[in-house]
This record gives sequence, C-alpha cells and structure tokens, in this order.
Amino acid sequence: MTKSDRGEVDIIRSRRALDALGSEWDMLASTRELPMLTHAWVLSCAEALYGEDELCVITVREHGVLTGVAPLVARRSAGLTHLEVIGSSFLGEPSDLLYRTDESLAMLVRAIRGVGRPVVLARIPSQSPVIARFRSDRGLVLVTQVTGTVGLPISLEWNAYLTRQPSRLRYDLKRAQRRAEEVGTRTVRTHSPRPDEVEDMFAELVRVEATGWKARNGSSLSQRQHMRQFFLRYATLAATSGVLRFSFLDVNAKAVAAQLSVEYADRLWVLKIGYDEAWSRVSPGWQLMAETVRYAFERKLKSFEFLGSDEPWLHRWETEARELSTLAAYPATIPGMYGLATDTAARVRDKVRSIIHDATVARSDARPDSTHHSASTGAEG
Repeated sequence: MTKSDRGEVDIIRSRRALDALGSEWDMLASTRELPMLTHAWVLSCAEALYGEDELCVITVREHGVLTGVAPLVARRSAGLTHLEVIGSSFLGEPSDLLYRTDESLAMLVRAIRGVGRPVVLARIPSQSPVIARFRSDRGLVLVTQVTGTVGLPISLEWNAYLTRQPSRLRYDLKRAQRRAEEVGTRTVRTHSPRPDEVEDMFAELVRVEATGWKARNGSSLSQRQHMRQFFLRYATLAATSGVLRFSFLDVNAKAVAAQLSVEYADRLWVLKIGYDEAWSRVSPGWQLMAETVRYAFERKLKSFEFLGSDEPWLHRWETEARELSTLAAYPATIPGMYGLATDTAARVRDKVRSIIHDATVARSDARPDSTHHSASTGAEG
C-alpha cells in the first residue's frame, strides 16, 4: 500500500482480498449504472477466467473510504506484460474505471501509470472522463473508436410503443406467435430466481444454446468450460442480490429459446441468448426478445440494453447508439515502448490481412459464377 497526503493506493492481488471489498465496492459502482463494474461481475471473472497471479486490481482510498477502483489484470503476450480490464478479452462487454470525484480519477490514473506497464482499457464509453485524464498525463495514448452497443429507451407504455412500430415488425411478431400456437401451447416465462434455483435454469439455457449455430462454431457455453463457470458464478451472485432474470419461450412445455439478463440501475441488460434451430419456423429468438422488451416496458425501466455488437437486426427497434472506444496507454519506459512497437506491428498485420481479404472477395465477386451468402448472428431464429 502506498500512502500520501492525497490518499492511499493499494494493488489487490488475491481473490480473498478482492472478495472482502464487496459492500463498499458496490456502493461506488452504484453511481456508474453498469453491471460489468459491479463486484459480482469482477469477482466472477477473477474466479473463473484468470489465475490469481494475474490480478492487479488497483484501489484508491481517501480518509479510509474507497473512492476509486481500476478492475485490472496483468496479461502476458509476445513476451510483454500489459494491464487490461478484467474480463475484456473473454467477454467483450462495455467497461470503465470506478471513481467518485475528479481527484479520485487523477489518483487512479497516476497509480495505473505507476505500474510502468502498457495498459489497454477496452470498450469504455467514448465520452468517459478517463480518456481525457490519460491524455493529460505523460506517455503516449492512443484512442480508437470501436463497435458500440445499442439500447432501446423506454418512455411509453408497451402498447403505445408497439403501435408506433412499422407494420412489418408487428406482422412478423404475430405470424411467429401464430405459428407457435399452431404447434401447441406457447408460454413465456421470466424468473427472478433464488440462488438455489439458478443451477437448473442455467442448465436449461446451456441446453437450448447448444442446439444452434453457437455449437457449430464452438462458441456455446456447453463447449467453453471457463465461460460456463463464469456465467454460472455470476448468475448465482446476481440472484443473491435479486437482479438476475431468466426468460424462456416454451412450446408444449419445452424451452425453445432462452435469455440470461440482469435488471440493474433501472435497465434490463441482456447477457446471453440462445434458441433451438429445430424451431426456426416460429422464430423463437425473435419472439423471446420481443417478450423481454415488453417485460422491460411493463416494469417501467429506463431502457433495454442489447449489449454484444451493434447488428443490423437490432435496428428493427427504435434504438440509440452507445458509443465505445478502446484506450491504449504506453508509459515512457522500455516495456512501454516495446509494447507500442508490438501493438503497432499487430495492427499493421491486421490491416494487411483485411486488404488481402477485401481484394479476394472483390475478385470473386467479379466472376459470373460466384455466389456469397451472409449469415445472421443475431437473436433472430
């Protein structure tokens, strides 16, 4: 621990010490309205996705009160250790730093810089004060805008909102519901489970997800043990605090679509979706998404947050963009300059690959016998 007249800085390097921060961490996180900054999310990442020796969670205290947190881990690649937001490489969700005041943020950034390693803060809000604070400090800072997420703001009653939507959207929903009802009994369930109920519902979600395209490309939870462990641990902790939601679409008492979400800061955040492709004729993923949007309206929440990537099918709803950027900061040290050189070389390689790919596609398009197909990766099912 480092002490000064301005406060105390500490680096948490054990899960036990991280676990002990729970209540005061969440008091600080409540001001940011992002579930990925809660203690439950970070602790679940630390337990399921990282070795204990990778933890590098930096905390700031002023007069004994926790006023700043950088939820970081130290990762090694290409012979270099860099700092990154915990969970970012695995989950790709929005994140940020936690701080109470501008001075807390200044202390936090100085502490991060003091580690002397390159740092990557992936997918933080493009307007985050963290970016300006890093730029005002010494060292090189690169900021790149990345694909953001979208949210659906809620200001009307559900029926009034639905009436304003394009007739095609309303028709598609009614047709999908009618097709399901032609097969049998259609039921929608949304649960706010107790911790002891989580495991069975989670297993049902994993089963449904494994029946679709995610299983074919190897990204289903059934095939990724560490990710499965993370989501089960996080779901259990979220159930303890009462924010967890499981939603299912059943046809004849069998789940054909499933969602995992949390109701946090008066918003519904969708974290995992899955649907059974054997039921694609009834669009189970699309039906369940519409039902959980209606749930958010009926709860009179502020918004419905889709998370993941900004995909074309999401814009069937009246959404607004959540702009995100990735910040990379390199200290004026040998590790910092080496990290800059390594990352620059990686960007050049990625750019060359992209150019080659685009040229190959262009040549293929020029052939009269060429055909190309695009695959939807959204909740549409």
